[in-house]
Amino acid sequence: MQLLWLSLFLPIQISGTSRLPVITQSPETLLVQTDKEAKFFCDIRSSANTYGIYWFRQVAPPSTDSRYQFLVHSDKTTFTHGEGIDSEHVLVSGEASKSTLRILDVKPSDGGVYICAIIVGPQLVFGSGTWLNVVDVLPTTPTPTKKTTPKRRVCNTTPKVTQQNGSLCSAFTLSLLVGCAVILLISIIVIIRLNYLWNVARHHFVKQLQR
Repeated sequence: MQLLWLSLFLPIQISGTSRLPVITQSPETLLVQTDKEAKFFCDIRSSANTYGIYWFRQVAPPSTDSRYQFLVHSDKTTFTHGEGIDSEHVLVSGEASKSTLRILDVKPSDGGVYICAIIVGPQLVFGSGTWLNVVDVLPTTPTPTKKTTPKRRVCNTTPKVTQQNGSLCSAFTLSLLVGCAVILLISIIVIIRLNYLWNVARHHFVKQLQR
């Protein structure tokens, strides 16, 4: 009788009720591997009296073949499953303001949008829904490439300093040698010149004496 009463509200969109409850569903999307478990969470904030929590599945959305399938209704400790729904495959738990829907051993045919709803007064209020996608193999997350910091090349300036100092020392020594050689050469030239002048003067003096 309760399901028949609920079916009367599904195709009707009723407005005019103030202070509607807030229904939050999580997650927004769910990707589950085949034969694993899918979990859906419904959180209800309402100051009005509610008559349990309903779970629906929107099959094949969005398309012209889309339809709603009633899964289960929970009212405190009482659980009522929809027609053809396996109670060992679809489980529900929670309390008046919270509900958790579990789908065990999910198959690709379980895909769709799972929606929780409550009845407040004459109005049926839906949650935002959770999109379930069932795949055989979960996509692998690429491993982030680790950036390698190039090693900083340290230039050894000591050999350059040593080489520079050696070059300076070599240049200084060479300058001293060149200077000494120039002085020695000048000295030799001066000595030769003085010796020549001395011989000329001596020869001239000897001639004067002979006269």
